[in-house]
Amino acid sequence: MLKKTITLLLLILSFTLHSKVINENPKKVFGSSPPMNYLIYAINPNKMVGLNFYANNINNNAEVRFLKQSFLELPVIGSFPGSGQGINLETIIKHNPDLILIWEDVYFYKRVEEQIRKAQIPSITIPFRKIESMPSSILTAAKAMNEHKRGKILSDYTKERIEYIKNMLQEVEPVKYYYAEGADGLATECSDSMHVEALNFAGGENVHKCTQSNLKGLERISFETLVGYDPQVIIAQNRLVYNTILSNPLWKHLQAVKNKRVYVVPNTPFNWIDRPPSFMRIIGIEWLARNFHPTHYKNDIYTQIEKFYKLFLDVELTQEQIYQIIGEKE
Repeated sequence: MLKKTITLLLLILSFTLHSKVINENPKKVFGSSPPMNYLIYAINPNKMVGLNFYANNINNNAEVRFLKQSFLELPVIGSFPGSGQGINLETIIKHNPDLILIWEDVYFYKRVEEQIRKAQIPSITIPFRKIESMPSSILTAAKAMNEHKRGKILSDYTKERIEYIKNMLQEVEPVKYYYAEGADGLATECSDSMHVEALNFAGGENVHKCTQSNLKGLERISFETLVGYDPQVIIAQNRLVYNTILSNPLWKHLQAVKNKRVYVVPNTPFNWIDRPPSFMRIIGIEWLARNFHPTHYKNDIYTQIEKFYKLFLDVELTQEQIYQIIGEKE
């Protein structure tokens, strides 16, 4: 009898813990990885409990004038996928989130789901790799956070901009690009990598055709291989790589350098393209499409940047700030 009673109590306890998943108004939300963490910020930064890694790094320019002070003061809890600071269940439990957003597109998200289930923390898994999945994914995440109105606004805008780029690129021949990473510019991504999802969507064709060999990407190539590719456009992942390309005399023989079609990805307050591939890709694909296909992109990119920052980041940009963000002179 006692054994049956204990079993019943355990079942009731288990049900009670799992019923937390039905929390209709979570106050504290955490993202299992950077793309989810930044998505939470776009939906409602006041519900964030922590960061995956320090906001300011080589790929992000997280200045206080573009972000809320409360965001910059959040503790660095860590990241399940292993990028940035490591994490364990005890750390998560200590911060006691009401909800965790899990990034479905990381290679071992099932393991993350299992870990979070063990901690009895309510969670929802969100696909966020494919550009075209972002409108519905934003809506799903916002609903889980009880931010329905905000989610619809962001989702509708995202869908509208994606459709514009898709329509613009109909019957347009892709531009052959090289994505330059690493201190010397000779690290890159395979054509099927999630790190170049935005570049491919915006009308680019990756010159480096391969299958990703590891979790982080950053495939090494030789300069001789790059010369053989001779891309039309080079996209530098950060300012360090960009400066290397323009200062190294070897690179001047490439047509992209000769034609002044080398661009550094904007990274204020977060990288527009990659590391992490976040909601910033919504403006990133506009910037890329404009640089890949300047005769076909008919919108005013400055107006689009202004709208995006106001809507997603609650920041009103001056014209001078826009020029600074995308590295252009007035």
